[in-house]
Amino acid sequence: MSRGKLDRETALKIEESLPSVHDIQIATLNFSPDIISIRFPPESKIPIAAVCLQDATSSLEEVRYALLESLMQIVWYREKCKPPNERYAIFFGKFYADDTALRMFAVKEHLTEAIINILGFSKQDLKDFRKNMQSDKLTNIGKSLRNTSPIHPIANPICKLVESDDWIKTMNYRNRWVHNKPPIIKGLGINYERKNRLIVTSDSIGVTFGRGDEAELTIDELIAFVKTAFFLLVESTTEIIDYFIDYLIISRAVLRKPINNLALECGRLS
Repeated sequence: MSRGKLDRETALKIEESLPSVHDIQIATLNFSPDIISIRFPPESKIPIAAVCLQDATSSLEEVRYALLESLMQIVWYREKCKPPNERYAIFFGKFYADDTALRMFAVKEHLTEAIINILGFSKQDLKDFRKNMQSDKLTNIGKSLRNTSPIHPIANPICKLVESDDWIKTMNYRNRWVHNKPPIIKGLGINYERKNRLIVTSDSIGVTFGRGDEAELTIDELIAFVKTAFFLLVESTTEIIDYFIDYLIISRAVLRKPINNLALECGRLS
Protein backbone atom coordinates (compact mmCIF):
# COMPACT_ATOMS: atom_id res chain seq x y z
CA MET A 1 0.00 0.00 0.00
CA SER A 2 1.46 3.36 -1.00
CA ARG A 3 0.83 6.66 0.73
CA GLY A 4 -1.18 9.44 -0.84
CA LYS A 5 0.20 12.71 -2.09
CA LEU A 6 0.79 15.31 0.57
CA ASP A 7 -0.39 18.85 -0.01
CA ARG A 8 2.30 21.27 -1.19
CA GLU A 9 2.51 23.20 2.08
CA THR A 10 2.99 20.08 4.20
CA ALA A 11 5.48 18.50 1.81
CA LEU A 12 7.51 21.72 1.63
CA LYS A 13 7.57 22.03 5.42
CA ILE A 14 8.97 18.50 5.75
CA GLU A 15 11.43 19.11 2.92
CA GLU A 16 12.76 22.25 4.59
CA SER A 17 13.20 20.45 7.91
CA LEU A 18 16.22 18.62 6.46
CA PRO A 19 19.49 20.19 5.28
CA SER A 20 20.09 20.26 1.55
CA VAL A 21 23.04 18.28 0.18
CA HIS A 22 22.72 19.66 -3.34
CA ASP A 23 25.66 22.08 -3.15
CA ILE A 24 28.18 19.58 -1.82
CA GLN A 25 27.05 16.95 -4.30
CA ILE A 26 27.53 19.36 -7.20
CA ALA A 27 30.91 20.31 -5.74
CA THR A 28 32.16 16.72 -5.75
CA LEU A 29 30.60 15.77 -9.07
CA ASN A 30 32.63 18.55 -10.63
CA PHE A 31 35.86 17.02 -9.34
CA SER A 32 37.47 15.49 -12.42
CA PRO A 33 39.64 12.52 -11.35
CA ASP A 34 41.43 12.38 -14.70
CA ILE A 35 42.31 16.09 -14.61
CA ILE A 36 43.28 15.86 -10.94
CA SER A 37 45.54 12.94 -11.87
CA ILE A 38 47.51 15.23 -14.19
CA ARG A 39 48.20 17.60 -11.28
CA PHE A 40 49.70 14.95 -8.98
CA PRO A 41 52.43 12.27 -9.19
CA PRO A 42 51.51 8.80 -10.54
CA GLU A 43 51.56 7.29 -7.03
CA SER A 44 49.19 9.94 -5.62
CA LYS A 45 45.92 8.80 -4.05
CA ILE A 46 44.29 12.22 -4.38
CA PRO A 47 42.33 11.29 -7.56
CA ILE A 48 40.99 8.25 -5.70
CA ALA A 49 39.94 10.49 -2.82
CA ALA A 50 37.98 12.64 -5.27
CA VAL A 51 36.00 9.61 -6.43
CA CYS A 52 35.37 8.52 -2.82
CA LEU A 53 33.93 11.96 -2.05
CA GLN A 54 31.70 11.72 -5.11
CA ASP A 55 30.46 8.36 -3.83
CA ALA A 56 29.88 9.85 -0.37
CA THR A 57 27.73 12.73 -1.59
CA SER A 58 25.76 10.56 -4.01
CA SER A 59 24.96 8.21 -1.13
CA LEU A 60 24.19 11.19 1.10
CA GLU A 61 21.54 12.32 -1.38
CA GLU A 62 19.99 8.86 -1.09
CA VAL A 63 20.12 9.12 2.71
CA ARG A 64 18.23 12.39 2.56
CA TYR A 65 15.57 10.91 0.30
CA ALA A 66 15.06 7.90 2.57
CA LEU A 67 14.73 10.08 5.68
CA LEU A 68 12.44 12.50 3.88
CA GLU A 69 10.17 9.65 2.83
CA SER A 70 10.14 8.26 6.38
CA LEU A 71 8.92 11.63 7.69
CA MET A 72 6.33 11.96 4.94
CA GLN A 73 4.98 8.45 5.52
CA ILE A 74 4.47 9.17 9.20
CA VAL A 75 2.72 12.49 8.54
CA TRP A 76 0.50 10.96 5.87
CA TYR A 77 -0.74 8.03 7.93
CA ARG A 78 -1.03 9.98 11.19
CA GLU A 79 -2.45 13.28 10.00
CA LYS A 80 -3.73 13.07 6.42
CA CYS A 81 -5.06 9.55 6.00
CA LYS A 82 -8.77 9.11 6.72
CA PRO A 83 -9.06 7.42 9.12
CA PRO A 84 -5.54 7.74 10.57
CA ASN A 85 -3.58 4.51 10.63
CA GLU A 86 -0.87 4.47 13.32
CA ARG A 87 0.32 0.97 12.48
CA TYR A 88 1.02 1.97 8.88
CA ALA A 89 2.73 5.16 10.09
CA ILE A 90 5.06 3.07 12.26
CA PHE A 91 5.64 0.35 9.66
CA PHE A 92 6.47 2.63 6.73
CA GLY A 93 8.26 5.17 8.91
CA LYS A 94 10.50 2.40 10.25
CA PHE A 95 11.04 0.92 6.78
CA TYR A 96 12.52 4.15 5.44
CA ALA A 97 14.32 4.97 8.70
CA ASP A 98 16.04 1.59 8.46
CA ASP A 99 17.11 2.42 4.93
CA THR A 100 18.38 5.78 6.14
CA ALA A 101 20.61 4.17 8.77
CA LEU A 102 21.96 1.60 6.31
CA ARG A 103 22.90 4.25 3.76
CA MET A 104 24.43 6.49 6.43
CA PHE A 105 26.84 3.67 7.18
CA ALA A 106 27.75 3.58 3.48
CA VAL A 107 28.44 7.34 3.49
CA LYS A 108 30.71 6.86 6.50
CA GLU A 109 32.67 4.17 4.67
CA HIS A 110 33.09 6.36 1.58
CA LEU A 111 34.29 9.25 3.75
CA THR A 112 36.72 6.96 5.53
CA GLU A 113 38.30 5.84 2.26
CA ALA A 114 38.46 9.45 1.07
CA ILE A 115 40.32 10.53 4.22
CA ILE A 116 42.71 7.57 4.03
CA ASN A 117 43.60 8.58 0.48
CA ILE A 118 43.79 12.32 1.17
CA LEU A 119 46.13 11.89 4.13
CA GLY A 120 48.07 9.00 2.59
CA PHE A 121 47.60 6.50 5.39
CA SER A 122 49.17 3.10 4.74
CA LYS A 123 47.81 -0.30 5.77
CA GLN A 124 50.35 -0.32 8.56
CA ASP A 125 49.12 3.08 9.76
CA LEU A 126 45.59 1.72 9.97
CA LYS A 127 46.80 -1.33 11.91
CA ASP A 128 48.62 0.97 14.32
CA PHE A 129 45.48 3.10 14.74
CA ARG A 130 43.51 0.01 15.63
CA LYS A 131 45.77 -0.97 18.51
CA ASN A 132 43.94 -0.32 21.78
CA MET A 133 41.14 1.36 19.81
CA GLN A 134 37.88 0.37 18.15
CA SER A 135 37.38 -1.63 14.98
CA ASP A 136 35.76 1.32 13.21
CA LYS A 137 38.33 2.96 10.93
CA LEU A 138 36.82 6.44 10.98
CA THR A 139 36.70 6.51 14.78
CA ASN A 140 40.31 5.37 14.98
CA ILE A 141 41.47 7.95 12.43
CA GLY A 142 39.67 10.72 14.29
CA LYS A 143 41.17 9.75 17.65
CA SER A 144 44.64 9.39 16.15
CA LEU A 145 44.46 12.81 14.49
CA ARG A 146 43.22 14.41 17.69
CA ASN A 147 46.10 12.87 19.62
CA THR A 148 48.84 13.66 17.12
CA SER A 149 47.51 16.71 15.25
CA PRO A 150 44.63 18.17 17.29
CA ILE A 151 44.35 21.30 15.12
CA HIS A 152 44.18 19.34 11.87
CA PRO A 153 41.08 20.56 9.97
CA ILE A 154 39.76 17.02 9.52
CA ALA A 155 40.13 15.99 13.17
CA ASN A 156 37.21 18.03 14.50
CA PRO A 157 34.52 17.03 11.97
CA ILE A 158 35.43 13.36 12.35
CA CYS A 159 35.42 13.35 16.14
CA LYS A 160 32.29 15.50 16.37
CA LEU A 161 30.47 12.93 14.25
CA VAL A 162 31.71 9.62 15.63
CA GLU A 163 31.51 10.72 19.28
CA SER A 164 27.94 12.00 19.02
CA ASP A 165 25.43 9.97 21.04
CA ASP A 166 22.92 10.12 18.19
CA TRP A 167 25.49 8.93 15.63
CA ILE A 168 26.51 6.07 17.92
CA LYS A 169 22.85 5.10 18.42
CA THR A 170 22.28 5.16 14.66
CA MET A 171 25.32 3.01 13.89
CA ASN A 172 24.44 0.58 16.70
CA TYR A 173 20.93 0.35 15.28
CA ARG A 174 22.34 -0.33 11.82
CA ASN A 175 24.74 -2.95 13.14
CA ARG A 176 22.01 -4.80 15.00
CA TRP A 177 19.76 -4.56 11.93
CA VAL A 178 22.45 -6.22 9.80
CA HIS A 179 24.05 -8.67 12.20
CA ASN A 180 21.39 -9.54 14.73
CA LYS A 181 17.76 -8.85 15.53
CA PRO A 182 16.84 -5.17 15.14
CA PRO A 183 15.50 -3.40 18.24
CA ILE A 184 11.79 -3.99 18.75
CA ILE A 185 9.73 -0.95 17.78
CA LYS A 186 6.60 -0.25 19.78
CA GLY A 187 3.31 -0.61 17.91
CA LEU A 188 4.21 -3.38 15.46
CA GLY A 189 2.50 -6.21 17.27
CA ILE A 190 3.96 -9.05 19.32
CA ASN A 191 7.71 -9.44 18.94
CA TYR A 192 10.19 -11.64 20.74
CA GLU A 193 13.81 -11.24 21.71
CA ARG A 194 16.10 -14.11 20.81
CA LYS A 195 16.26 -15.86 24.17
CA ASN A 196 14.97 -18.89 25.96
CA ARG A 197 11.36 -18.30 27.04
CA LEU A 198 11.47 -20.41 30.22
CA ILE A 199 11.02 -18.52 33.48
CA VAL A 200 12.90 -20.34 36.23
CA THR A 201 12.33 -19.59 39.92
CA SER A 202 13.40 -21.39 43.07
CA ASP A 203 10.29 -23.57 43.05
CA SER A 204 8.98 -23.57 39.49
CA ILE A 205 9.68 -23.52 35.79
CA GLY A 206 7.15 -21.89 33.51
CA VAL A 207 6.59 -19.83 30.42
CA THR A 208 4.31 -16.96 29.47
CA PHE A 209 2.28 -17.21 26.29
CA GLY A 210 1.43 -14.55 23.75
CA ARG A 211 2.88 -11.49 25.45
CA GLY A 212 6.09 -11.01 23.52
CA ASP A 213 8.86 -8.76 24.82
CA GLU A 214 9.01 -5.07 25.64
CA ALA A 215 9.78 -2.67 22.81
CA GLU A 216 13.08 -0.78 23.02
CA LEU A 217 12.06 2.20 20.91
CA THR A 218 9.11 4.11 19.58
CA ILE A 219 9.17 5.20 15.95
CA ASP A 220 9.53 8.80 17.12
CA GLU A 221 12.60 7.97 19.20
CA LEU A 222 14.15 6.17 16.24
CA ILE A 223 13.48 9.07 13.90
CA ALA A 224 14.83 11.58 16.44
CA PHE A 225 18.34 10.14 16.73
CA VAL A 226 18.59 9.15 13.06
CA LYS A 227 17.59 12.67 12.00
CA THR A 228 20.12 14.33 14.32
CA ALA A 229 22.81 11.95 13.07
CA PHE A 230 21.96 12.96 9.52
CA PHE A 231 22.48 16.63 10.33
CA LEU A 232 25.88 15.81 11.82
CA LEU A 233 26.83 13.67 8.84
CA VAL A 234 26.00 16.48 6.41
CA GLU A 235 27.99 18.96 8.49
CA SER A 236 31.04 16.71 8.76
CA THR A 237 30.93 15.76 5.09
CA THR A 238 30.79 19.43 4.12
CA GLU A 239 33.83 20.25 6.27
CA ILE A 240 35.83 17.34 4.84
CA ILE A 241 34.97 18.35 1.28
CA ASP A 242 35.90 21.93 2.09
CA TYR A 243 39.27 20.73 3.38
CA PHE A 244 39.81 18.71 0.21
CA ILE A 245 39.01 21.73 -1.96
CA ASP A 246 41.47 23.82 0.05
CA TYR A 247 44.05 21.09 -0.50
CA LEU A 248 43.49 21.25 -4.26
CA ILE A 249 43.69 25.05 -4.16
CA ILE A 250 47.02 25.00 -2.36
CA SER A 251 48.35 22.33 -4.69
CA ARG A 252 47.47 24.47 -7.70
CA ALA A 253 48.14 27.87 -6.05
CA VAL A 254 44.61 28.99 -6.93
CA LEU A 255 42.97 31.72 -4.84
CA ARG A 256 40.22 30.70 -2.42
CA LYS A 257 36.70 30.86 -3.89
CA PRO A 258 33.21 29.92 -2.67
CA ILE A 259 32.51 26.20 -2.83
CA ASN A 260 30.05 26.30 -5.75
CA ASN A 261 32.21 28.38 -8.09
CA LEU A 262 35.32 26.55 -7.05
CA ALA A 263 33.78 23.16 -7.76
CA LEU A 264 32.97 24.24 -11.29
CA GLU A 265 36.49 25.51 -11.72
CA CYS A 266 37.95 22.20 -10.48
CA GLY A 267 36.02 20.42 -13.19
CA ARG A 268 37.25 22.75 -15.91
CA LEU A 269 40.96 22.79 -15.09
CA SER A 270 43.13 21.31 -17.81
